[in-house]
Amino acid sequence: MRIAFVSLAAALAGCTAPPPSASNAPIAEIAGRIAGPAQRCVTLTQSEGLHAANRSTLAVRTGKTVWINQLQEGCSGFGQWDVLVTEPIGTQYCRGDLVRSFDSVSKIPGPSCRLGDFIPYTRG
Repeated sequence: MRIAFVSLAAALAGCTAPPPSASNAPIAEIAGRIAGPAQRCVTLTQSEGLHAANRSTLAVRTGKTVWINQLQEGCSGFGQWDVLVTEPIGTQYCRGDLVRSFDSVSKIPGPSCRLGDFIPYTRG
């Protein structure tokens, strides 16, 4: 019985997702860029999508601008490989909009979080 449990544990360990990004990890996408004033909403097209820059921060690139969104308080955050599901109202993502996630391998639903303000980062 003990051998079966060890074998099962070893098999499952090989199937686990990679560790999530640290919540305070530097965001490489904004290196060398200058932050602009926060905006409540950002207009996006279908070809652009939010992705996890680190556990508590989402990012999206529109043209030459990288938009950073710090998730609102109380959110456990998203992992690097989580699939994000957004439900914007209209043609913009805005502060307070809900973002849900699910694991890309297991399809198990993850946390739901509310967007914060969007900070634009551009080359100087």
